[in-house]
Amino acid sequence: MPPRQPDRQSGPARLTGAILAGGFSRRLGQDKAALQLGGKPLALWVNEALAPLVTISWLITNQPLAHQSFGLPLMTDLRPFQGPAGGLVTALFAARTPWVLAAAVDNPFLAPALLAALAARAGRTSRPAVVCRSPRGLEPFPGVYSIRLLPALQDFLQTDRRPTRFLEICRPQVLSETEVLALDPEGRSFFNLNTPQDLHQAEAWLAGTGSLQDASAREGNTRENSGG
Repeated sequence: MPPRQPDRQSGPARLTGAILAGGFSRRLGQDKAALQLGGKPLALWVNEALAPLVTISWLITNQPLAHQSFGLPLMTDLRPFQGPAGGLVTALFAARTPWVLAAAVDNPFLAPALLAALAARAGRTSRPAVVCRSPRGLEPFPGVYSIRLLPALQDFLQTDRRPTRFLEICRPQVLSETEVLALDPEGRSFFNLNTPQDLHQAEAWLAGTGSLQDASAREGNTRENSGG
């Protein structure tokens, strides 16, 4: 079945939000989407960050029944257990807008200014994606992806699952480290909550203590496993 054609819309309606929640959460030991941080599930943290920029945000999940209570539109992975790249395939396939703003469900500290910059850049580029560069390198999420990438991403998943590797292939527009630093000085938009230690760090940030530098070099806080 071919993907739907995007509606001809302008402004914020050009973006569909995708919250990628199809991973196994092996290191954390519990469902990330439902994990409470400050009394709120991680899925709702991400949804609230995306909401000002998109017409709708889907939670891309392999556990739709477990996530009904969030009140979010749910989309079951077309390519389950393929990591965040598999979730992105689902979003690109179903989107009714030209672009998808995608974030991992374990990214609770998305900077509004950074998301707005990604969305704005998408409207001015001929490249098929817009992502950020941090000191770690290219960051797949949060990122904005054109639906025209769907065939290439489907082919890519035949041999690889690493979103960073896909970025090398699709040649996105990139927000430089300098731009990113100005929009998100501590780089918390790229913090993935993968382990119990990461949860403690996130709780410390909410309490007003701790810094990104305390957590940025910890083993396990990787881009490839974001969203699962």
